[in-house]
Amino acid sequence: MEEFSQLWTKTTEQFPLLIAGVMTVAAALAILVIGWLIAKWMRARVNKIKLGKHEIDPTLRPVIASVVFYVVMAMTLYAFLIKLGVPPASLLAVFGAAGLAIGLALKDTLSNIAAGVMMLILRPLAVGDFVETDGFAGTVTELGLFATTVKSFDGLFMYVPNSQVWTDKLVNYGRHQNRKAIINIGVGYDTDLAKCRDLMLEAMSNFEGVTEEPTPPEAYVMGFGDSAIDMNFRCWMPGDNWFKRASDLRIHMKETLDNADIEIPFPQRVVTMTDSSLKVDMKTQKKTSVKKSSK
Repeated sequence: MEEFSQLWTKTTEQFPLLIAGVMTVAAALAILVIGWLIAKWMRARVNKIKLGKHEIDPTLRPVIASVVFYVVMAMTLYAFLIKLGVPPASLLAVFGAAGLAIGLALKDTLSNIAAGVMMLILRPLAVGDFVETDGFAGTVTELGLFATTVKSFDGLFMYVPNSQVWTDKLVNYGRHQNRKAIINIGVGYDTDLAKCRDLMLEAMSNFEGVTEEPTPPEAYVMGFGDSAIDMNFRCWMPGDNWFKRASDLRIHMKETLDNADIEIPFPQRVVTMTDSSLKVDMKTQKKTSVKKSSK
């Protein structure tokens, strides 16, 4: 122990600047590591924090956590450089120039941040909503500072830049509590349309989940097709578990038509042949046979 203290004393006497520099770098690194740990801890705490009895909106939570993390890291970096002896005035100038260069180099990333902020303000979507754009469709699991995380139909993870979500046309299927089901069915030309309309209106009204608000079930004759009369049926149902509800409604409507002996015809074409066309065919066949015999 005495030999070590003597060695340390000689080293500090012979290389005072080196020892001071090493201690300064070590302290600066300690500040950097501690600041990084604090930033991670605060980000985790923000993701779980509650405001009184209420939790933070799941849509806002990851964005606030990211902002807190980067603010703490920026302060840590500033303290790290100050500890290394960089003058504050020079540091601000360097930060300004670096910010300009980074802004030009990462303009797409900054556009993602701006789009994320706009989506947080205007709220076109929220965590848990099923959304669709020209490029993707799925359930929103997280709205981050740079990108939106979406889970697709088949359970795939999609990481979509915020700028793409913001600029594309967005259809949000989960925004409203109720949705209107619109089902098109073709019936045969021998069908009593008034009876079919009343029957289907009753079937939709009796189906579980169909509501009378904002409008009761509706049925319309839309047109006369080549093989069937086109009818359109509409009703309002809860938007949750939509695909199963809509599928069960279609099954219920098909069973109702079958029980009433109302046909959903296949595509068909009626061909009428006149006597004149048959005579022309007979003459053509006779001419062909005469030519063959002459040969």
